[in-house]
Amino acid sequence: MTTEHEIKLTADMAMLLPDFAAVVPEITVGPASRLELVAVYYDTPTLSLARAGVTLRSRTGEPGPIWTLKLPTDTGETGLTRAEHTFDEPSGDVPQDALRAARAYTRSETLDPVLLLLTTRTEIPLGLGGSPLLTFCDDVVTADGPNLAAMTFREIELELASDTVSAEAIDRLVESLRAAGCRDDDPLPKAIRALGYRALAPPDVYAAPVGKRSTARAVVRHTIAGSVTQLLAHHAGVWLGNDPEAVHQFRVAARRLRSDLQTFAPVLDHRRTVWLRNELKWLGTEVGRARDVDVLSERLRAQMKGMASNRSGAVRALSQRLNEDVADARLHVEACLCSDRYVALLEALVDATRDATVESSGLAEMPARKVFVALVRRPWRKLTRAAGALGPDSADADFHAARIRAKRVRYAAEAVAQVYGPQVSRFARAVADVQSVLGDHQDTAVAEEWLRRAAKEVPSTRLAVAELVTIERHDRFELRKRFTSVWKKASRRKLRKWMH
Repeated sequence: MTTEHEIKLTADMAMLLPDFAAVVPEITVGPASRLELVAVYYDTPTLSLARAGVTLRSRTGEPGPIWTLKLPTDTGETGLTRAEHTFDEPSGDVPQDALRAARAYTRSETLDPVLLLLTTRTEIPLGLGGSPLLTFCDDVVTADGPNLAAMTFREIELELASDTVSAEAIDRLVESLRAAGCRDDDPLPKAIRALGYRALAPPDVYAAPVGKRSTARAVVRHTIAGSVTQLLAHHAGVWLGNDPEAVHQFRVAARRLRSDLQTFAPVLDHRRTVWLRNELKWLGTEVGRARDVDVLSERLRAQMKGMASNRSGAVRALSQRLNEDVADARLHVEACLCSDRYVALLEALVDATRDATVESSGLAEMPARKVFVALVRRPWRKLTRAAGALGPDSADADFHAARIRAKRVRYAAEAVAQVYGPQVSRFARAVADVQSVLGDHQDTAVAEEWLRRAAKEVPSTRLAVAELVTIERHDRFELRKRFTSVWKKASRRKLRKWMH
């Protein structure tokens, strides 16, 4: 996977390009090359990929992989930034990995060719200070496809070499292009521009804005849609296995959805949400295996680096065990994401964002500010009891149970912060600190349990395991002391004034 950073401008066919060297005197202008690109774009009958800002294409006429899947990323940067996944397979049938990576958006729909783009590209590399700055692309595009009128347009792209290149030089180049006649239209991918208004319709999942005067129904829909959007956005990274953070964010979305369905239970259809929560638990467990073993592996490998050389045999044996667990967890993830059960859950979650789970009740139509305080107060009380019962000698399981309750309070507070304001966001951050400490505490307990199993199965590792267990116990002791301070901060009354 690579991240594509580009600035797009539109231009008339007759527009003349500026002299780049005159605009930025210190710039180096490489030789121009000409490419004839032929791209076929694939989508569902409802254009579910295009409407989500996703493109899947096969393209010939240039070096490198033929197949590319591009997914939007929200970086806050100027221009268009997308995660770009390539698949080095011949043109023809869509590669299976590309199909699976796009499945969160296609679900049960089929993929077929929807667009043909013929692009004549003039490409000029520009450098600055001996380093690449960007590639200037002047594209004349002819588009055609089923049920589309043939069209031709010109597009200027500045493909940035990285996100750390000179912003001043880029600004000067862009201004010179504007002065020459380029226009700042929406930075749309070529395919979406060519497909027209159907591709610009809202995506399958849309989180409508909410505010302090919104109804309970509106806030519930917004919250569920936000978590479903996160789940869909990280599916490709989970399937392709090239981004551990994608697995983490995917599982967070699944857990947050389960928590939200429980928090908002008074305004939801109980029959449907029970099924959704059960299925989300299954999904979080299966995908969570990969996240748990990633965290465990990173933790133990870092600790093993500091072990004496006479423990090298044990380190190799433990590393091999970790590799086997990583591979096994990956098989669970693949089986889960390939299953019809997963697709059915995705369809149900998308449906849930369209109001299918919200009861037609007076409570749902009330202002959210009058309804939601009680929805946070209830889990907060349970957390207070659980945290208050913890002491230096409490069982690890008790700390883990408090962590689960802290997570639910945090998610509930974050869900309603949009209607109660910054005071709730501060409270949520304080509870997140509690959750973080308790999460680290749980990581030490899981690591110790794994190490003890490994020592039984591979006796030659026992001495090394004893050293590592000592480290885990020391870390857990320190985290219990830290918990006292973060809990004291989170439970301050001034952070909870909005609850009363």
